[in-house]
Amino acid sequence: MGSSIKRSIALSSVLVMVMNVSACGYFLYPERKGQTGGRVDPAVVILDGAALLFGFLPGVVAFAVDFTNGTIYLPPGSPSVIDRHTSSVDTDKVQKVTDEDGHAWLQLSIEGKSDDSGDLADLEVILTDVTGQKVDADDIVWLQDAAALQAAITAQVAAR
Repeated sequence: MGSSIKRSIALSSVLVMVMNVSACGYFLYPERKGQTGGRVDPAVVILDGAALLFGFLPGVVAFAVDFTNGTIYLPPGSPSVIDRHTSSVDTDKVQKVTDEDGHAWLQLSIEGKSDDSGDLADLEVILTDVTGQKVDADDIVWLQDAAALQAAITAQVAAR
């Protein structure tokens, strides 16, 4: 009787481990279930491929589960984790700047730009490309110096 309990516990532990290792996208991105296609998420492919290190069967099961459930595909318009950490930013145009308070900022050269709608649309595209997130032109605030920045932050906090 004691050996059957040990076998049951061991089998249950192995089963839980295989399930956790074998379907990375299924457990990491449950909101993606049901997708039928699109761009393949390289992070999920790498994790599924890592399951091959535990044996052929866990790796194949990982890929099979993620492909059949659609969890290996990125949602339309979404960048992968890898895309968010890599950047195609032209370093001549964008620099990281730290102000006197220790805040990090991206400095863009916007020579010749005024605040009319066409230029704001151009700046919206540039900021979206640089940050990797959708930037709305209505959210862009023009500031001349640190004092104007502090006033804008104070006004935003007071509005909440």
